[in-house]
Order: sequence, then C-alpha cells, then structure tokens
Amino acid sequence: MLRPSEKDTGMKAPASEYVTLVEVLELTVPYEEFAQAVGAATRRLEAEGVRELVTVHFYGNPGSTEVGAILTFSNRERMIEHIGMISEWEEFRRFFACVRPLDVRVYGKLSEEAEPWIGRFDVLSKKFEEHIAGFVR
Repeated sequence: MLRPSEKDTGMKAPASEYVTLVEVLELTVPYEEFAQAVGAATRRLEAEGVRELVTVHFYGNPGSTEVGAILTFSNRERMIEHIGMISEWEEFRRFFACVRPLDVRVYGKLSEEAEPWIGRFDVLSKKFEEHIAGFVR
C-alpha cells in the first residue's frame, strides 16, 4: 500500500522509513565520459524524479575504474516507481551503458518489489534492515 508522499502531507517520513543504497560501480568507459553521463542523469532526476528520492551522490577519482554512489529514499515503496520511470529515460540508458555494478549494500528495509529487482544483479553483499537509531531534519 502506498502512503501519501511528503509533498502531500507536509511531513517528513521518520528516519526508520528511509532506505539508503550504497553502490560500487565499475566504469566501462573513460571517467570523463561517465561524469558527463551521470551529470545528465542526475540533473533529470532532480527535475523530474520521484520526490522520495531525497539524495543522490556519486563519488570517484579521475583515472579510476570505480565510482561510488549513495541513494536515499524516504519511502521504500516508491523505489519501484523510480526504477520504472528512469528505465524509460535516454539519460539513464546512457548512464547504465557506462557502468557495471560490483557491490550494493542496503541500509533499511527494501520493499517486496525492490528486493528481487536488486537481487537480479547478484551484487547485493549486505543488508542492514533494522533501524536502530537516527533522525532526519
């Protein structure tokens, strides 16, 4: 069951509802080409993506063959909608052509639909599902 979004209620979800994905990606293209592709993809996400994707960060070093990504959702139920949406975007086709996932760690509980989707890449190394303590400002 989908809960109302933050925008609908004017309230932030409690920290225990957030899900963070920490990913290590192998570059299949030069770093500069990846940087251009991920820049275009994140600009479109910021403008048109699901509002519950509250942070997206990519980190790397020029000349490296790996980069890191951190994505945080305030509502795990919106992850599948996010995946379906970006799968149709040219910017994400270009981005996905630049990388190969090596490792994914999940902090928080995935939705029932997101779990098998992430599992199909066979790179999920750890899940930390139980929120122990934390807050969201």
